[in-house]
Amino acid sequence: MFDCEQVSFESVSQSHWDQTRAAAAQCSVTLMIQDTTWLSYLSHPATEGLGRFGNDSGSGLLLHSVLAVEPQPDGNGRVLGIAHARLWARDEEVIGTGQKRAKKRRSDDRESMRWSDAVKEVGAAGANARFIHVGDRESDIFDLFEQSMRLSNCGFVIRLMRQRNACLGHHTEKLTSKQRPATSLKEICRQMPKLGTTPLWIAPRGGRAGRWAKLAVAGGAVTIYSPWFGTGGSRTARPLCCWAVRVWEIDAPAGVQPLEWLLLSSQPVNDLADALRISSYYSLRWVIEEYHQCLKSGCKVEERQLETAERLGPFIGIATAVAARLLQLKNDARLTPDRPAMQCVDPQIVQLLAELIKVKPRELSIKRFTHEVAKLGGFMGRKSDGDPGWKTLWFGWQQLTLIHRGFLLAKEQARCG
Repeated sequence: MFDCEQVSFESVSQSHWDQTRAAAAQCSVTLMIQDTTWLSYLSHPATEGLGRFGNDSGSGLLLHSVLAVEPQPDGNGRVLGIAHARLWARDEEVIGTGQKRAKKRRSDDRESMRWSDAVKEVGAAGANARFIHVGDRESDIFDLFEQSMRLSNCGFVIRLMRQRNACLGHHTEKLTSKQRPATSLKEICRQMPKLGTTPLWIAPRGGRAGRWAKLAVAGGAVTIYSPWFGTGGSRTARPLCCWAVRVWEIDAPAGVQPLEWLLLSSQPVNDLADALRISSYYSLRWVIEEYHQCLKSGCKVEERQLETAERLGPFIGIATAVAARLLQLKNDARLTPDRPAMQCVDPQIVQLLAELIKVKPRELSIKRFTHEVAKLGGFMGRKSDGDPGWKTLWFGWQQLTLIHRGFLLAKEQARCG
């Protein structure tokens, strides 16, 4: 199947993308969280069609994904699925400095266009919904801002990286090169008056213990101007009216780097509640890191030994949909552990698992369902074990899927006599 011309990464993924967008259209707000990850195949040097990573030769593929997450009132997020993705090999020559690099930065086929191209592919949100594209500092791209605001009921929340020409308040006049403001957006953000404070729990990471941080929050209207480079870049500065939010840590412990977020958004910031809502949107960006972990640790896409990148593509397409589904199950089990599994999973699969473990289907909560699936993959389920990891959940889901297929085949055989 993976060697068939009609079977590609896009063709096997499109149905999942369409269903995810349809689910997002039923939500009042959906965060379209974008990020890129590197899929390494260094241990499979014979695989053809792979590309480099950065300036190194490398052997792998790049995957840019848009994960749809519905923000919840308690600050958590409900995973809907993948709304769009792009898979490619970086096979062009390494571009150095000087005029050649500057020319590439102005071209329409530069790699950074993946961010705004993803916005186009996901499209408008519809009358009763809103799509907010969320990205880290790499997505601080003027093209993405403009593309998001061109589409109906779309917007963005992006963490700042660049020193952009900007001014406080909203201004709609185009400026000549001499009229460009000397102030940068980061300077303006750090001069905004504090709107209030909020506590934040910083989870343990990298051997560091978890702690509570006291955060100050500021925000307000700003105008940024188009860059000299990029699509449509020119000396004339086009204004884009946005809102900025700054979140920074007060009284950080000695030896700890204080937390600071500088965010740019299309969403209005009129008071502390608005600023906190926008910062809470960005705080859910970590969910896509969980998705990447499931894709690599659970579905083990980097361990597949297909002979070419063209054959890897369809498998990765299938794995992205499976990884999104496993992330959804694990996330639902964490957010709503007592919710009936019949409301989250195909009732026929729930009934089949219930038969295997000798319980009534309607007695299975989503948390127990997830744990029982993981047990099929080797999860012990002892009191001290906590929640299952991606590996056992993926193996268990494979086993349950095979059992379900066998059940359907036996049922069809019985029907046909």
